[in-house]
Amino acid sequence: MLDLRQYGIKTSTVMPGSVATYFNNHVPNDADAWKIQPEDLGQLCVDLLKMPARTLPSKVEVRPSMPPTR
Repeated sequence: MLDLRQYGIKTSTVMPGSVATYFNNHVPNDADAWKIQPEDLGQLCVDLLKMPARTLPSKVEVRPSMPPTR
């Protein structure tokens, strides 16, 4: 981020917690409803692109708002 800022290039690090994905041959199912959904992260990235030019969110940590149900 610091190396590119002088060229007007902004970077942000998105650090998601549990996400309902197909990673490691997992198939998302109803039990994954408590996890962050891929479309939620997509919306987050769109929102980052819409930030005012004077703003640089360098790190965004995202966690599910609800714990898994047992």
